[in-house]
Amino acid sequence: MTETTLVDGGALPAVPQTHDPDVEAVYRLWIDIIREARMLGGRDAARRLWRSSPLPPLDAASKGKGTPDWVESFLADSTEPAPGARLRAEALWTAYVAWCQPRGLEPITRKGLMTQLANHGLRRHKASIVYFLNLRLRVQ
Repeated sequence: MTETTLVDGGALPAVPQTHDPDVEAVYRLWIDIIREARMLGGRDAARRLWRSSPLPPLDAASKGKGTPDWVESFLADSTEPAPGARLRAEALWTAYVAWCQPRGLEPITRKGLMTQLANHGLRRHKASIVYFLNLRLRVQ
């Protein structure tokens, strides 16, 4: 399981500790790139870049979450809007777990994922199977 602690008086979450030097090097690279983006483009540019990174969400601590959910980064990396498409919730769950594994991240629960997806504004439809509407997995 990864852990995060707040640094700089709570301004930013620290780099998650994964015990995998390669993953930690990727996190460090992301932080360096985000820092550079802030110097060049300001705070908004840095926040936009952070949201697309595999780093924990910036507002996780302010919402009282004990663990980051990584959902926003997963959605940015693995899905794309597709008007009229339907994506099975089971396929999305499988893709999420597969996305977490090489990053050394502990996935949140299936119910937690569904809640977070709803919080991110994704619409779902329940027939005999639960589908997310207007969404598809990216071809990697």
